Amino acid sequence: MSLSKLDGIRGLAAVIVIFSHALFWYYPAMHLGVRTKGRPLDGIEWFDSPFSFFYRGGFSVSMFFILSGLVLTYSISRHTDVLDSIRKASVKRYIRLGVPVAASVLIGCILMKLGVYEAPNISPTPVLSTPYLFNATWNGAIRDAIYGALALGDSRYNYVLWTIQIELIGSFAIFAAFALFGGNALVYRIFCIAAFLALSASTNKTAMYTSLFFLGSMLITFRFDEEKISATRTAICLIGLFVGLYLAGFHSASASYAILGNMTRSLSAITGYQPSWLLIIPAFGGLIILLSVLNAQRAFAILDSAPMKWLGKLSFSLYLLHTFILVVVAQFFCKHLGMSFAAMTLTLVTTIALTLLASYFFYLKVDLPAIALANKFSSLLLDQKSKSPKVLSEQQPTQA
Repeated sequence: MSLSKLDGIRGLAAVIVIFSHALFWYYPAMHLGVRTKGRPLDGIEWFDSPFSFFYRGGFSVSMFFILSGLVLTYSISRHTDVLDSIRKASVKRYIRLGVPVAASVLIGCILMKLGVYEAPNISPTPVLSTPYLFNATWNGAIRDAIYGALALGDSRYNYVLWTIQIELIGSFAIFAAFALFGGNALVYRIFCIAAFLALSASTNKTAMYTSLFFLGSMLITFRFDEEKISATRTAICLIGLFVGLYLAGFHSASASYAILGNMTRSLSAITGYQPSWLLIIPAFGGLIILLSVLNAQRAFAILDSAPMKWLGKLSFSLYLLHTFILVVVAQFFCKHLGMSFAAMTLTLVTTIALTLLASYFFYLKVDLPAIALANKFSSLLLDQKSKSPKVLSEQQPTQA
């Protein structure tokens, strides 16, 4: 199985998150489906469109978790000593995630201490303009940097960090599951399906999102023939891409998804399976997209291009840093141009450009050193400096 295209998918998902938050500032109706009084821009038409995938941040988050499930499972399964690989991955995980998260928390605190955020003089107040208007303290920031964000899910100093605790829990869930059941592909596949169904039906948000790790992890039990290629397979996978993108924009209140919404309600009534379809349907869309790419990799060669690879490497940094830049940039353009289309466009373009620039340096100075530190800590703790285990395949994605 070749996972070389996953970096490109991850990078695009990170950009969708930026679109999501920037458009939520100006076009809340695009997300909520309810007209915003006193707002010259509305965007309600996009809510009812079947092409809303490009700003569905929830879809991107689901895709992140599915990708993590697949990549983590692939990374440990390709070693001859799987249990040893799981031990090493488990030791690394907190540091690999925690160092960049801690850096982002401290950056958030510094920016608040410097007073760069202010309440916009706009009514109604943009939803994402107020999270950083509290009295930041170094004690609180250090607490969140060390364990609050990663272990407890606190997101005061960076409002996207609610996903990081789920990433950590999902990672260890995959490690434990593969250690117990990974020796037999069929057994592991059945376990992943059962775990997904059980967790996705929970009313607990963490459990629901953790279920998506098992969707991704399950894919390791299938073989994808990368050599055989046909016009029929390519056509089916391209159709799968469009179906996946359509499902990515699902909202039961949207006119474009009325039939699908009725189908999900009927399915729940018949089977008793009542997950949050708002989470599950876009996740299924992401799964279909992933299956399409894995089954027709030549058709999606653009995901192997240098820009896509670069974007994938920066994806974690993009995710962690974009909120700080977005709030400052949006405040500036709203103040000088009002809630206009020009302000929205300039906010989006400027935020993406500045976030890419900041993320490049963050990747070099924080993310890469975090990976190196995690590897070194694992080697020291497990006393395996001499030789790394032999692997069954030479290719691996650049980031897990």
